[in-house]
Amino acid sequence: MTEKPGILAVDVCGTLYSTNTTAGLMIFHHARRGHRWRHAALTAMSRSGPLRLGLVVVAKLSGFDPHRALVLASLRGERLTALQASATRYVADHLPQHLIPSTHARVAQMRAAGWQPVLVSNAIAPVVEEIARQLDLPCIASRPQLRDAKLTGRLSQDLTGQKRKAVEAYLNSSLKDVNFAVITDNRSDGDLLAAADPAMLVAAGTPRKWMKDWDAETLCH
Repeated sequence: MTEKPGILAVDVCGTLYSTNTTAGLMIFHHARRGHRWRHAALTAMSRSGPLRLGLVVVAKLSGFDPHRALVLASLRGERLTALQASATRYVADHLPQHLIPSTHARVAQMRAAGWQPVLVSNAIAPVVEEIARQLDLPCIASRPQLRDAKLTGRLSQDLTGQKRKAVEAYLNSSLKDVNFAVITDNRSDGDLLAAADPAMLVAAGTPRKWMKDWDAETLCH
């Protein structure tokens, strides 16, 4: 390792945990709060099946993710403190069953070697911040929009496709000025992969076709 500071950007969903943590938290939150219709709707949208497949197709054809938008919209009118309380319980009681041991082990290995891991996730801040607290790590995440102390169902900051800009703002420097590494399963993280050495890609089962375009180690689980 060079004398430059070593920063390891770590994705969350599909990388540290084999689940969509934003959707998972929303489903848990609405069940906890007794929101039967919202819980049922999100559960139906998130299950594998024709509805989920249709939402995926729309996202691929349009570039707009209707599943994510509907998940976020379900929060409209909720208080941030209530969502944070749900995140604490969700991360402690439900998320461990989705943990991907190989990536957690790699992050721990690199941390021991002197790298500073930073969680960098498109997921919403309440769940990412709680994961970061449990792992004793800093984090950068998409931020829900607030109005009059209540959630609007939209984001005030969306990290999708904007992670490099967010990391550089966090570091207050260009990634060219640090020893930078990344571990992710996201194709949309190309801006980070292009700046990383080493780069590590996480795949469930076998590597996806797009992963061959990068000079990166593949971690399969």
